[in-house]
Amino acid sequence: MKGRGIAIAALILAALVAGWFYAKMRGVQQAAIKWDGPVPEVASENIRKDGDVTKVEMTSRIDAPVDAVFEAFAEPGKAEGRVPEIKQAKVVATEGSKKQVEFHVTTLGQLQVFTVELDYDKVGNMIGIKTVEGAIDIDGKYKLTPSPDGKHTLVTYTATQKNKLPLPIPQDVERSGIKEQFANLMKAIKKYLADEGKIVSSVPRPAGAA
Repeated sequence: MKGRGIAIAALILAALVAGWFYAKMRGVQQAAIKWDGPVPEVASENIRKDGDVTKVEMTSRIDAPVDAVFEAFAEPGKAEGRVPEIKQAKVVATEGSKKQVEFHVTTLGQLQVFTVELDYDKVGNMIGIKTVEGAIDIDGKYKLTPSPDGKHTLVTYTATQKNKLPLPIPQDVERSGIKEQFANLMKAIKKYLADEGKIVSSVPRPAGAA
């Protein structure tokens, strides 16, 4: 009788856990809908699955010189609070050209905590990124390319990432989460540059204007 009671309790617990995961995933899927399709901060995207690895390439245009954009990337702590989704961006270690940053961000309505290592290459206008601690292994880079007139910068993000969570993530949900995180980072950088007065207006000046 005691064994039967334990078995019933275990079944009830399993049902409750399954129900919780279902409700959580349903909420995530609903949040993912708004990121399905074109996103203003994402100029182009190519997100594809290759086995258990996701390959990512996205671009975004920032209306500021490449040196200013690189400086913004070099101050990751300044991203904190620039957009509501970035709750914390704290530099926890610095060594040479590398910084370890702990992020607390909401993605698809869910709080995520992870630490990444950023490696800065000023000569190459490139920032490497690798996961130190978190539910997703990321290995990638941000390449900054100046426009011919030097007033704008194209940010190209390429990466591979692998989910370490015990449950599989639907591909459309994963794609939406990746786009949201990239878009929010671009928004935060643009906001920082705007606050610093380094954004160049993309609106043509009227003829004869001083």
